Amino acid sequence: MTEQIASVTAHASLQEMLSFERLLSDLSAAFIAIPIQDIDHAIEQGLARIVSALGIDRSTLSRVFPLTGRAEVTHSFAVEGVDPVPKRLLPARDSNPWALAKATANEPIVFASLDELPPEASLDKENWRKIGLKSHVMMPIVVAGQLHGSLNFGCVRSERSWPDDLVARMRLLAEIFGSALARKRAQEELDLAVGFERLASNILASLVLSRPGEENRAIAMGLRQIGEFVGAERVALWHSGVGVPFGVTQQWNADGFSGPAAEGKSVDLPWIYGLVERGSVVRISHLADLPPEAQADAATLRQIGVRSLLAVPITVQGSNAGALTLASIEREHEWPAAVTPGVSLLAEVFANLHAREAAERRKLAAEVEAAHWRERLAHLVRVHTAGEMSVALAHEITQPLGAIENYALAARRRAAEAVPDMSRLVDLLDKVIGQATRAGDVVTRMRGMVQRHELEPKLIDIERAVAECVGMVKMDCELRDIHIRLAPEDSFPAVVVDEIHLQQVILNLLRNAMQAIEGAPPGGAREITVTLRVKDHEEVVVEVSDRGTGIAEGDLERIFESFYSTKSDGLGVGLAICRKLIEAHGGKLWASHRDGGGAIFSFTLPTATSVD
Repeated sequence: MTEQIASVTAHASLQEMLSFERLLSDLSAAFIAIPIQDIDHAIEQGLARIVSALGIDRSTLSRVFPLTGRAEVTHSFAVEGVDPVPKRLLPARDSNPWALAKATANEPIVFASLDELPPEASLDKENWRKIGLKSHVMMPIVVAGQLHGSLNFGCVRSERSWPDDLVARMRLLAEIFGSALARKRAQEELDLAVGFERLASNILASLVLSRPGEENRAIAMGLRQIGEFVGAERVALWHSGVGVPFGVTQQWNADGFSGPAAEGKSVDLPWIYGLVERGSVVRISHLADLPPEAQADAATLRQIGVRSLLAVPITVQGSNAGALTLASIEREHEWPAAVTPGVSLLAEVFANLHAREAAERRKLAAEVEAAHWRERLAHLVRVHTAGEMSVALAHEITQPLGAIENYALAARRRAAEAVPDMSRLVDLLDKVIGQATRAGDVVTRMRGMVQRHELEPKLIDIERAVAECVGMVKMDCELRDIHIRLAPEDSFPAVVVDEIHLQQVILNLLRNAMQAIEGAPPGGAREITVTLRVKDHEEVVVEVSDRGTGIAEGDLERIFESFYSTKSDGLGVGLAICRKLIEAHGGKLWASHRDGGGAIFSFTLPTATSVD
């Protein structure tokens, strides 16, 4: 009888293992090429299948914030009659310190009974007992050496054992979910960063091009836009100097929230001020996490109603000049790192307005300052353009990334064979390298566009530069069903130009042409033609023509004015910046009507021989 029971138990265990193996294979294949927007739904379905395959009560996916010790349940599924774990933020460092330490060390937690837990897990044990947990597996999700979260398997109605083979496959499942979540979070951070850069380009444009005497109004509008974007109820600009305490120079408060100090007044935050003066960004998500030496700051923040704070130092000519602070009053805030560079840039711009006022009284200094700000605005316009191309860029990168994952999974399966076929393994790894190089080339092209850049005119092959720009938008054109054609002459003389600025102009014109075609009535030719020719052996002429909506008769010159746009969501600075960049290289940029409908944008650049 005992042997029969053992045989039945072994058979059931084998069936469970086979079922879980099939689930693992199915989920591995399902997550390879899944679109970003479908990942959450796929995870919910995956948790449901896990619960069914293992015969457990519920499964959850949690996100962990290692710096603050907080954990957030993001996905949960439970069988009928058992409540899923509610989606909320939990103080894991206080409630489950032993489990957090294990997860941080990338060590799983496995227990068939609460009594198996060691003495050092007493607090965790008591909290698990309160929620009725009887048996549990917590599998850390670690990506690139960093803890992202955990995949949890639990029983609340009865205890059960967890065979070693099953736990090993649970780790593989956590890796699959972790890879999908890493893709999703990377895209979310990219979207957030691009969104904030778009906001920054609007704010920067209004600041740089504001008239004398309008700076304060432009700063006030900028503070409001920053607060509304990041979800802060209070944004303040602080000034400091040698022997001068931090004081509020300007602030914005959301409706219903008063400011922490009147203009010119200071607030007692010695620990925060000390870090800011040393050039450190202060990111406080939870006041309880502040160290003992910051208790005076914590008391002040509680007194003025601040629950979370981001303080970004302002540096002018190597010295601290103050700070830009964002405060959350209604809720605790994690302050994503993706917005910090943009906040730092805007903080520096706000502080430099005073320097700009002084520079305007000196003609030479004013000209240098104007060139400096034009380049900053040009940089942000490039970032804005890259943001608009993000869908095509993500599509172009997803293909090699999906291939990399497929080849890597295949290589792992080959390596697990009793006698691995090394030639096949090398071939698979070579394919991984090739696809990684392909993805890297895409990133490198876009990184050159969005990096800060000083003017560097040099001798270049203009046909090559134009062809690279056409290649950068080709995927976007294909997604929009637009044909793009490059029609150069046989040979071209070299030109002396800053290549990043040249490509910025060309990409802006190409993007405008694509949008004009998208807005045209259906049935027209969906084609962009880029033509290069030489004029009188002294100038190279580049033309971008389309069959789009065209340009109104009175707008041929107005479209080059700052803040004038024919598009409802247009920034109105792209063409103005393009004309200034071309003119700075000794060329001209203009627009004209195309016979039969559409528009032609043309610009000239002097050849290298004519410049000499």
